[in-house]
Amino acid sequence: MDSGVANLFSLTGGADSDTIPIVAVERRAMARRSRGPVWLTLAFAVAAFASHVLTASVLDAWDAGAASTRRVAVRFARATIGERESGASSSMDASDVRRVDPSPSSSSGASNGGGGNGEKKMTKTAGNGKFHVLMTSDGSPYQRWQSRAMYYHYEKQRAKAGAAGAMGDFTRLLHSGVPDDLMSEIPTVVVNKLPPDVDDGGYVVLHRPYAIKQWLDSHAAAIEEEFVLLAEPDHLFLRPMPLLASNETAVGYPFFYITPNDDAHWKILQKFNAARAPRASFPPTGNSPCMLSIDALRAVTPIWHDLAVRMKHDPEADAAFGWVLEMWAYSVAVAQAGVKHAMVDELMIHPPWDASTRAKSNGRQAFVIHYTYGQDFTKSGQMTNGKVGDWHWDKRDHTLTPPGKIPPPPRKASGGTRALVKLLNEAMDNIPEWDRVG
Repeated sequence: MDSGVANLFSLTGGADSDTIPIVAVERRAMARRSRGPVWLTLAFAVAAFASHVLTASVLDAWDAGAASTRRVAVRFARATIGERESGASSSMDASDVRRVDPSPSSSSGASNGGGGNGEKKMTKTAGNGKFHVLMTSDGSPYQRWQSRAMYYHYEKQRAKAGAAGAMGDFTRLLHSGVPDDLMSEIPTVVVNKLPPDVDDGGYVVLHRPYAIKQWLDSHAAAIEEEFVLLAEPDHLFLRPMPLLASNETAVGYPFFYITPNDDAHWKILQKFNAARAPRASFPPTGNSPCMLSIDALRAVTPIWHDLAVRMKHDPEADAAFGWVLEMWAYSVAVAQAGVKHAMVDELMIHPPWDASTRAKSNGRQAFVIHYTYGQDFTKSGQMTNGKVGDWHWDKRDHTLTPPGKIPPPPRKASGGTRALVKLLNEAMDNIPEWDRVG
């Protein structure tokens, strides 16, 4: 894959790229949308940029002392996600990718309890055989509603498997530097943005490795779980997740656009391959979703943070890797640290490209839905593939306020899309004050 194609793929998802509305417009215009003439695309871009500025203004004006003391009781719906027929997946196999089979055991733990001072505190759970869910967030209105839905389904699946399961406690890692009212609902650690002398170039994802570095330095010692699942707000749990990683091997999801075997990419990576690690050491994955031991995360994160900044400031790397540069930096970092990663295809699906909630390679039910792409279908259920459909839903249409109930997709639409709509609507029905902005 040449650098031009890599840049095109970098606009279509994978990282937290959709946190900036103007990038979403570029993504649609360049990667998968065909909405009209050039002047109309430019109009969308101007509007999206204005939306981003407004979002930033709202965050800047946020009262840091306005954290609510409201205790939120999440109600779990009894309906569960049904088994879906096996279908096509967007996952791409590679002959050099190591894959592991998940343990057949289910996962979960007891529900989190509340704490004082208006904050929801983590409960202590036995560390052996469990993983801690660490979800990064910038605190924007766009990520607030996604975080609430994600946490709702985490609690549902954790409770479903019971205390013997592997899902431990949960932390929202808020890297805005400013407390917010969701701290009464979701266990949260607030960390700082990148230092002022580090130019992020408008690349908000660059703050993520720095946030995790701060968490490791100041907060990780307080958790009892031995492993961590790195996650994002637009992840929804479909079923309880078992412990997939071991002390020897981390697990990740194989992204088709992280291609260390591409010769052009490999040549660029040599600038940052101080350990002279072989190609086989560079996994085709990013940091999320990824499950690894705390010790492995400690070994990888400082290198990952340093590489992400260096690669962003390197014109050749920045041009080649685009909006998924931070994911590439993670792949390089684990090669430098010598942390082995195995790929688990059923770790995640991407509707609408995944026609069911099962991995194509093995037919196994996925653990997580990642809704980074827009959903567009004709009335008959055919994916429009580049055009806004008769039935349309896209999270980027809800950058400033939470979405309302989503109408059912066409009966023959992607099974992944149908599952996504079901999960989001369930969260909206059961989360108190869903419509509140902040």
